[in-house]
Amino acid sequence: AERYHHMVAKLLFLSQHGRPDIRTAILFLCTRVKSPDRDDKKKLERVMKYLQYTRNLKMTLEANSPINAEWWVDTSYGTHHDMKSHTGEFMTLGKGAAYTTSNGQNLMTRSSTEVELVGVHDVLPQIIWTNKFQTHRHKIFLDQ
Repeated sequence: AERYHHMVAKLLFLSQHGRPDIRTAILFLCTRVKSPDRDDKKKLERVMKYLQYTRNLKMTLEANSPINAEWWVDTSYGTHHDMKSHTGEFMTLGKGAAYTTSNGQNLMTRSSTEVELVGVHDVLPQIIWTNKFQTHRHKIFLDQ
């Protein structure tokens, strides 16, 4: 369990500082560090193999003109051992991920539809802030 915890901690750092493509998997593995079972260890091995095969993957970030943020929100019902669900969000300005998060939900839901509503509710403040920033960014920079 100690080696599992050590590896997951290293992968968490990696997912936050250069490999956002593994973030969801690593955040799930983080919930299992106290008592990982055989399946959790297999999932860790699978992430390690993915990293090995994609080590030359180039991260691309390009913005369209005019710059316009596009958002995707996805949820997963009853993913965690306590039957709580998971939300992931992704924002792009054209090509590549400009912003991503992946978080467990803090409350219990009764259906996959309800999970989707909770997920959008959790992400909406960031979407609104980004939209307001985009709307007013020209004014902010011109005033300086």
